[in-house]
Amino acid sequence: MSGARRSATAQLLAVGRRTAAGRQDPRALVQSLCLILAATAAALLLWGTLANHAVYQGRDSRSAARMPVAAASEAGAAAWWTDGSDSHGDRTFSVIRISPATPAAPLPPGLPRWPEPGESFVSPALLEEMPSAATRYGRQAGTISPEGLADPGELFVYLRPPIGAETRAAGAGSFGVTGYGVPHVNAEFFTSQGSARPETDLYWLMGPLLGLPVAVLLVVASRLGARRRDRRLAVLHAIGAGPSVRARIAAGECLGPLALGTVLAGVPLTVLALTGVRLPVTGYEIAAGDLAPLRIWFPLGLVALWAALCSLFAALHLRSRGGSGNRPRPAGDRPPSWPGYLCAAGAVSALWGAMIGGAVGVRIFMAATVLALAGLPPVLGRAAAGLAARLTGRGTADGGKRSGDAARLIGGRWAAAHPGVIARASAALAVLLGLLAQMQVTVTDLTTEARAATVLAEKLDGRMVRVSSAPADPAAAERFLAALAPGDRVLRITESDSGPPVLGGTCEDLAALGPLTTCPRTTTVSAEHLYTARTPRTEALRWTAGGTMGVRAAAAGPGLMRGAEQLVVLTAGPGGRDRVAGAAYASLRQSSVSVPGEEYAAGSKARARIADWVVLVALAGFVLLALTGAVGLLHAFLDRAEELRPLAGYTSGARFHLRIAWWGMGVPMGFALMLATGFAAVLAGVNLGFLARSGDSPLGLLGAGLALSAVLCAAATAAGGLLSSRFTHRWVPSGD
Repeated sequence: MSGARRSATAQLLAVGRRTAAGRQDPRALVQSLCLILAATAAALLLWGTLANHAVYQGRDSRSAARMPVAAASEAGAAAWWTDGSDSHGDRTFSVIRISPATPAAPLPPGLPRWPEPGESFVSPALLEEMPSAATRYGRQAGTISPEGLADPGELFVYLRPPIGAETRAAGAGSFGVTGYGVPHVNAEFFTSQGSARPETDLYWLMGPLLGLPVAVLLVVASRLGARRRDRRLAVLHAIGAGPSVRARIAAGECLGPLALGTVLAGVPLTVLALTGVRLPVTGYEIAAGDLAPLRIWFPLGLVALWAALCSLFAALHLRSRGGSGNRPRPAGDRPPSWPGYLCAAGAVSALWGAMIGGAVGVRIFMAATVLALAGLPPVLGRAAAGLAARLTGRGTADGGKRSGDAARLIGGRWAAAHPGVIARASAALAVLLGLLAQMQVTVTDLTTEARAATVLAEKLDGRMVRVSSAPADPAAAERFLAALAPGDRVLRITESDSGPPVLGGTCEDLAALGPLTTCPRTTTVSAEHLYTARTPRTEALRWTAGGTMGVRAAAAGPGLMRGAEQLVVLTAGPGGRDRVAGAAYASLRQSSVSVPGEEYAAGSKARARIADWVVLVALAGFVLLALTGAVGLLHAFLDRAEELRPLAGYTSGARFHLRIAWWGMGVPMGFALMLATGFAAVLAGVNLGFLARSGDSPLGLLGAGLALSAVLCAAATAAGGLLSSRFTHRWVPSGD
């Protein structure tokens, strides 16, 4: 580029900075705010994209490094590895039994030494969430270092079985290993990562929810002060200025605000890349080491992002819009009526689909919900305009005359004449609120089995525990029974190839499940006929057996456990599950402990945790869209504030303008937001009542969204009144 060309570019950029809007025009401040918000949202999107990739890269590399390499034969094994699992709350995690087969056996990543027999290493997050983990898996030898964990919040256990409980043969989840580390990780290999989602899922979330506000804010900023800009660009076009000149002048308007927004967002986000962060809502912790690549690429990306935003803003002004001196106008500011019929048809169809139920009903309901929400914004604009007309005497001056409130008449008439403004300002919020409510209800809904299992687990309260293990020898049985509390009762489940499984135990222990009709000492009796009353424990038998179960009395003591692979322990007193788990891990080979029916709820609970990620990303998008709607409303109000200039000779101060903004912006927009929230609540209630009966109520989410929108709407209303009073403080007649 020649020196003359550079000098011309600098002059054109300076022209854009000076003449974007008059110094006394408050729309210059609103335009700068739009551009700052757009740059902030874009920087957040860039940081989220880079952080997502970096976190997945770090997690996959650590997971691949700890993957065991199976030995070709038992003789070549350097160590023995046995997969296992346990659960705490709504999370299932890996419990890995390891033991060296040779003195030179390699250590798994994250362990400083081999645990002694009966010792365990647990992850710091597990120890924080479940303090009993210090003794539940044996003596705690220490914690797993970050190199051995997929992420800092992972729940994970390495334990070395006590002498006599070790497994040194392949089969049933046990195998010999020669080392650790594979080229490609299989995330589902570890139970702790079984519910991990693909990396692209967050891209699909962040793209629309954060990218859409950026685009809307840029467009809104490009049309603020459109009258003066269009006249200026028309003059340039008339004297022969090409698109390049117009683009450089337009770029001059946005250089400063976009740079400010980029810096305001970039500095704290860069600090997070140095310190790490625990994300709100989800509680997911990102280690500072995983964000190390962002310390270089994020600042460089911010420079490219700033240049891209400036180019996009300039591109919006390449076409000359004529010199009429007026901003671009749609064919009419009153929304068409057909979206209202679409909204009504969608709502009726959604109710019909919910009443049908089943897979077909769910599909109809979801499709109809999308249609109803798509047609909702014009309905909101028309309803708000109708309210404004009613409050001002149905569009006549009667209401204003009777009340003596000129501000109410002016503001209400303006809102009644511009329903499209309300529709556009509330569109994104209304649709997003409805979709978020449906998401929360649907994702948190449990299956029928999971719902029943969850209720059953609450009733059992850890007083009935199922233990699975390799066949127990007499010594292991003695150790297990000795570790239990005096009031704990042990029953045995024996599988049968020719019939249902059989539950065995003493008559006294069987009666602890529920009242017996008789004690089946000689024959096997179905549990349904043996127990006359349904108790949580007898109901749990069905979950334990997966159907029908037989019952037969048997002798107590270690003989009952000899060769047993399935046990039921009825605990006495608090902490039963931890006590039984500690006894099982210390005594039995390949043991696992669970509550009957727990496996049915695990998948549904993991799916429900995904909702936290959706809410996290949607929350940022919702705030940005709410700000976009408020700024758009303020833009539309200020763009017509020149019409109030003749009133400068009759009133002074900002109070009159604040009342105009209240009746023209606050009341109609607040009414539209309440209608949108109520409509979203009704659709979510239909889903809860017919389809997702165990889903979480979205009222808290809707209430928070409405409150946030109301605060931003009130701020926009106050800003509109104050800025319009500054804009119209004096009037000089022209053209008389």
